[in-house]
Amino acid sequence: MNNLIKIEVNGNQEQLVSCRELHEFLEIGTEYAKWFNRMCEYGFVENIDFAVIVKNDENPNGGRPQTDHAIKLDMAKEIAMI
Repeated sequence: MNNLIKIEVNGNQEQLVSCRELHEFLEIGTEYAKWFNRMCEYGFVENIDFAVIVKNDENPNGGRPQTDHAIKLDMAKEIAMI
């Protein structure tokens, strides 16, 4: 089966996707952090609909660590429809 975005399953058998991958796939022009904060205004709640992931090892030039969010499939679907 070919997925447009990689879907992972956590220990609770919930399907999750990377919100950064969704942002890139949807070709959103707004910076990721601003866009994600705006999406949260639709009522999504941390530790229920998504989890914060801080990627410390993916910035070889230094600077701030990159933040991603593991979002449940239902949240991803709603965002895609917005």
